Amino acid sequence: MGDALDEQIEAYQALLPEIRSKHQSGWALVAKRGLVKLFSEFSEAAQYAQDNFGNEPVLIRHTDEKPETAPFVRIGV
Repeated sequence: MGDALDEQIEAYQALLPEIRSKHQSGWALVAKRGLVKLFSEFSEAAQYAQDNFGNEPVLIRHTDEKPETAPFVRIGV
């Protein structure tokens, strides 16, 4: 389980500078080591992840969050 979380966090951290330079702040949905989409509301990102990724690991994190904030990750149930 830790590996899936680590992969999504690493991908998010690598993508964050580009996300911040090209987009306004928002909830970033990261899956398969790439940015899927930015959302204005967390609930929209969570619903999109549920509808489109099912049991696949995803990370939803706000682009303005400080690094020490715990991420949200959904890993297959």
